[in-house]
Amino acid sequence: MNEVSTINQGTALAAPGGYDPYAAYGAEAAQGGNFLKFSKGEWLLGQNDDEIALGRRLAANMDELSIGWIRWADSKPVERRLGLLAQGYKPETRDQLGYDDQDAWELDKEGRPKDPWNFTNELPLADPDDGEQMTFSASSKGGIGCIGNLCKAFARAPERAQGLIPVLELGRDSYKHAEYGKTYVPVLTIADWVENGSVPIPAADGGDEDEPAPAAKASAGSKTRF
Repeated sequence: MNEVSTINQGTALAAPGGYDPYAAYGAEAAQGGNFLKFSKGEWLLGQNDDEIALGRRLAANMDELSIGWIRWADSKPVERRLGLLAQGYKPETRDQLGYDDQDAWELDKEGRPKDPWNFTNELPLADPDDGEQMTFSASSKGGIGCIGNLCKAFARAPERAQGLIPVLELGRDSYKHAEYGKTYVPVLTIADWVENGSVPIPAADGGDEDEPAPAAKASAGSKTRF
């Protein structure tokens, strides 16, 4: 029997060291919508890196913030070990993950061994007006720090106890790096709050664009993260 490794947050399986398109798609689909990333001072969405304007506001599902590790091979995710922060998930330490032989690691652009495991945060987001869903994936020092600052602000906000959903404004900051010069980091600021269940379900393809989308809360068991 061939060995398989479990892809967390789903039932798909992938061969060790190989890329399983079903697992990769399942992981993204489970998160909801496209992935949002911050790169070189820009917010970019999806595989085509569509630029998202600074100042855009997106509702955040803090209860489904996932933290943990993703293992990469050939520039593709091949193993996920993440869990929900709200449920008290404690990620493993790096020395518990395996793949420690640096001689077997892939090389980065400078020819140095590159750790296949990336510590990652994934936060589900949605447009509060049309329900478009996306997931902010952060694995850089600046990205993880951005999520950390957001969590601190969310933890002390009185609106949290009222069950409201934070609406975040996409921003950026910068600092002078000793080697790379001016370096941008992402910023997520809580700009507003909305009622839980007020974010609409994304319109299905082929639907009537003039028909308003119902609130996500109204459909029990619907495939949505809001």
